[in-house]
Amino acid sequence: MDKGAHFHRCDLQVHTPRDHNWTGGDAVSDDQRLAYASQLVQACRARALQAIAITDHHDMAFVEYIRRAAEEETDERGAPFVKEKRLVVFPGMELTLGVPCQALLIFDADFPADLFSLAMTALTINPSPNGDAKTANTERLQNIHSLKQLKEKLDEHTYLRDRYIILPNVGESGQFSLLRKGLAGKYAEMPCVGGYVDGSLNKLGDGNRKIVAGLAKEWGNKRVAIFQTSDSRREDHRELAKFSTWVKWATPTAEALRQACLAQESRVSQEQPLLPSVGITSVSISNSVFLGPVDLELNFQYNALIGGRGTGKSTLLEYLRWALCDQPPGIADEDTPNYLARRARLIEQTLKPVNATVQINYDVNGVPHVVRRDSRDGGLQIKIADAEMRPCSEDEVRALLPIQGYSQKQLSGVSVRIDELSRFITAPIRSELSRVEQRSTDRAERIRQTYASRSRQRALVRALDQRALEERSLSEQAEAIKSSLAGLSEDDRAIIAKGKTFDAADQAVQSWRDSITTFKSGAESLRAMVTSSLAQSAPAPAEPDAAVLRAARAEQQALLTDAQTALDTLIARASGILEAVGPDSPWRQWAASLAGFKADYNAAVARSSTHAERMTQLRQIEEQLTRHVRATARLREELRGLETAETVYETERRAWLALRRERAELMRAQCASLTASSDGMIRANVKSYADPSEFVNSLRQFLSGSRISGGKIESLGESIVSAADGVIQWSAVLADLEKLAEVDPENEGNAPRPETPSLSAAGLTASEIDRLARSLKPDQWLALSLIPIPSVPIFEYRARENEYIPFGNASAGQQATALLKTLLNQVGPPLVIDQPEEDLDNPVMLEIVEQLWKAKQKRQIVFASHNANLVVNGDAELVAWCDYRTSGDQSRGVVAGEGAIDVPNVREAIERIMEGGKTAFNLRREKYGF
Repeated sequence: MDKGAHFHRCDLQVHTPRDHNWTGGDAVSDDQRLAYASQLVQACRARALQAIAITDHHDMAFVEYIRRAAEEETDERGAPFVKEKRLVVFPGMELTLGVPCQALLIFDADFPADLFSLAMTALTINPSPNGDAKTANTERLQNIHSLKQLKEKLDEHTYLRDRYIILPNVGESGQFSLLRKGLAGKYAEMPCVGGYVDGSLNKLGDGNRKIVAGLAKEWGNKRVAIFQTSDSRREDHRELAKFSTWVKWATPTAEALRQACLAQESRVSQEQPLLPSVGITSVSISNSVFLGPVDLELNFQYNALIGGRGTGKSTLLEYLRWALCDQPPGIADEDTPNYLARRARLIEQTLKPVNATVQINYDVNGVPHVVRRDSRDGGLQIKIADAEMRPCSEDEVRALLPIQGYSQKQLSGVSVRIDELSRFITAPIRSELSRVEQRSTDRAERIRQTYASRSRQRALVRALDQRALEERSLSEQAEAIKSSLAGLSEDDRAIIAKGKTFDAADQAVQSWRDSITTFKSGAESLRAMVTSSLAQSAPAPAEPDAAVLRAARAEQQALLTDAQTALDTLIARASGILEAVGPDSPWRQWAASLAGFKADYNAAVARSSTHAERMTQLRQIEEQLTRHVRATARLREELRGLETAETVYETERRAWLALRRERAELMRAQCASLTASSDGMIRANVKSYADPSEFVNSLRQFLSGSRISGGKIESLGESIVSAADGVIQWSAVLADLEKLAEVDPENEGNAPRPETPSLSAAGLTASEIDRLARSLKPDQWLALSLIPIPSVPIFEYRARENEYIPFGNASAGQQATALLKTLLNQVGPPLVIDQPEEDLDNPVMLEIVEQLWKAKQKRQIVFASHNANLVVNGDAELVAWCDYRTSGDQSRGVVAGEGAIDVPNVREAIERIMEGGKTAFNLRREKYGF
């Protein structure tokens, strides 16, 4: 587990059998007390309590027994719990003060037991003998007239100072609450940052809610965090955890509780806290010329990397982004730096020389993922849950393990680039867009396949039209020759006349054979599929509903087996027909009949010696006609198989276009979400069919050498962008281009050029359209038709109420502030930003701080920062600080330490490293009047 702060469910007022109001048996002997302690620890585990404070009245006798039980607790397998999962036991006491009120005094969880008696002595409490079943009657500490005085008395002793927290009772009513008439001054002067209630916070009335919220002037405008407690004092633990509070800390100390009170929006919750569902759990770098080896575990909420300039904060973030393939724009221009080139140089200079790898552990909804990237070749491997490591692509990493990352000053440069704006919209919905893109890619491949069938169908229609003319010509020639013959016997003339009917009959027979051949081929393919399905059929699972699953699989197996048997029978039957097996086969009988007639026909032709030359010509024409007719029959049979090709192609095309619309709708919805999450500072819309650059560039490449100017080609793209309905214009342009792509250059002069109104309207001349027809090929048109015209997000900035200006016209600080506020309002993948303060205007820093408290409930945040307010008052759960490996030598850095703000050495590091660090902590205290 990381060294940062985490939420723990706490009940900070739990009593023991020593309490006078205890319901249940006594526990006097060590064995009885240990048995009670063990039962209490088990009850806490059953109620998902992670921390308790033992707060008997002016007594601490049971604390050590309960601590021991917590340390000895075992899991279901009998193994002891690791320290991080043990029940936390805070020593404490419930004090009845002369203020007058009651208060909980809670010490560090590791406060030594041998100091318990000294703590009571400091408060002039006369402890009851440990062996007694009950404590002595509680006597009010009349010598302590204020909570301020209580703190002063405790701080007189170095062994107590900074190791306790005082939580006064701030319940709605009763003699022990501080919120009573006449106690406003005591409340206003108290040095306390928190208080407790017996039971639910909802019991507080509106007046008292205003007091604890710091909205009551006469009470000093002092705001305190409230801890719900159960005030549990029953042997059956019926009340335990009934009212609890979730508190965040890294180490269970009184200071951690105080820091939680100082950032109650972030660290105290009466309901189970919301936490991000995805996040980076660790970054591991095997070696680095600059940083050396790094193993840094990250918190699921807000992580802050701090350190002097050049100590490695930015480097660490760039390593992380490189391993997760987070790609900022890679093409530099005059206005923006080339972030990708910078990162490439960093990898080349600091990781590659030592053959380093960067490994990121990433948790997605409780499922661990590991991605490892090798600096030598950029190769990637991924592991999901307990599977083995396997190679993967950058796209797979980006789809499975997304982040939103920005380098220094990148936020304030977003408006300069369309691709940056698009990334701002697409990053939160990357997984959804990836799924749509994958389906689009699959659909595009099916379009390519069906386009081939459609093209073949159209080619066959044209070929058959042409062959029909050729067939008619040959038939007419044969008939003319036959009519011109003279001197033939009536018998020979009758035989020759029959030739036409035999030819027609044979054409029918051949078409039947062709259809059987086609069927046999299809049946064999289907049989192969059935056989494969049978071989690969998964067995029925043993549970659940094993009998039902077995029956379902049996039905599937029976169906496929019957299909296999039926197909075998049909294939064998088709083979028998085609092979004309057996003397009774009508196919063999027809072949014999046709052969007999042909023999008679040839003999009749041979007897016509006076017309030898004409008869030879007739024989040649008839043989040519026979071949032609048989070939035509085969083409018609092929065409019948492609009867639905046009429909299938159009269906696939419509489905692809629907996916493009789905993508646009996702972006449109994200724009609406972004507008809402920016609180109106940004108005985002999607302009459909707004970026035809890829389409135009591809068309220009296909028409290279055609002498059509680039401006004319660009005008086609502009006609799509400027159209009232982009999709209609795009479809019209594609339709015109397809007509020209289908023009056969060899027959160009034999048919009029097709009408292309959209091309003409875009400014192409007739001669340019002719040259386009001679250059563009069908496969090139297909490629063009599958280049989508992307939608582009359009951003506007709210200059004043109901008045928006183009986003690019806002100042860099205004842009960055609006974008960062929006990012912090969004639910999304981990947000990684290097030094966001460099993009921001100082007056908005505290607004950003307040948004951070809510943002880290929705998404993991990783910032590198020099701004102490972002780290301290933003309440980073984990702070990691970088330093120079050797003092004064800025050539190498190191991750020098890590932890949470409630840990003293972390606060010291912040004050030492960060300019304004001490001021930020003071601001944190002053906000609460402490």
